Amino acid sequence: MGAAVTGAFSAAPDVLVALAGRLRAIAGEVWALRERVAAVDVAASRPLAPPTFEAVLARLREAVETLDRAERTGVDLADRLAENARAYADVDSVAATRLLDLAAPNGAAPPAAASVRVAEPPFTLPEAFDGPVTVRPIGRGAGITRITPVAVDTPAASVTPVASSVPDADEIVARAKRWADLRLRYSMSGLHDGYRTDCSGLVSMAWGLPPPGLTTVTLPEVSHRIAEDDLRPGDILLNTAPGAAGHTLIFAGWADAAHTSYHAYEESASKGAHHGTVPYPYWPGHGTFRPYRLGT
Repeated sequence: MGAAVTGAFSAAPDVLVALAGRLRAIAGEVWALRERVAAVDVAASRPLAPPTFEAVLARLREAVETLDRAERTGVDLADRLAENARAYADVDSVAATRLLDLAAPNGAAPPAAASVRVAEPPFTLPEAFDGPVTVRPIGRGAGITRITPVAVDTPAASVTPVASSVPDADEIVARAKRWADLRLRYSMSGLHDGYRTDCSGLVSMAWGLPPPGLTTVTLPEVSHRIAEDDLRPGDILLNTAPGAAGHTLIFAGWADAAHTSYHAYEESASKGAHHGTVPYPYWPGHGTFRPYRLGT
């Protein structure tokens, strides 16, 4: 480790140990001097006249008090420096242990490199495909395109669109309800059924998007803005800010005829996955929320 810093000075641990020893030696010298002062105090009490004796005695007492304070200060400082030196040594020991844990034994390759299967043959593209290839776009209504296998010398492949498998409104709400029933804990890194257990992970799962799910920034890529009056179960309210500043929840129906609040499913840090009633478009102080519907 480099130099350790405490207060306004910087010193290496071995220097602190040496300094602590020196201060303890000084404290011993101070104590010896104090004993000599006390001996002079006793010897001087015989030949001196009373006024002179009192004056000298007062000065000697002041000197003794000053030496006592210096001794206590020196000992306290020495103790603190010695404790700092031990703390630095402990930190060095822990750091060295962790570095040894991370180091590869006997000069072996690092763990990431060691995990590569060296004997595995390299992948090469085949000259012709033996079966159909299915392309599944993310957006709603985009459909699934199936490419029919053809011979190598055929100039073009025939393309046949097939039906899309986007979940309907009831299925979206039912999927969200399953997470709410489980009260899944909110996490931007944890997974359940392959999806992140955060707000956009809940929406991605309910919408049937590929795991681990999109984010509040990328959800508009598979959806489109709608009007408030057009909201229906399975749509979402979305704040597209990035990271923890963004948020989204699934609309599950209006709570009143005036459309001032609605029922919703959401993942939040305070409650996890849950069902609740929310003021439209969302609670104040959490940014701008707008309604979106799956499909581009």
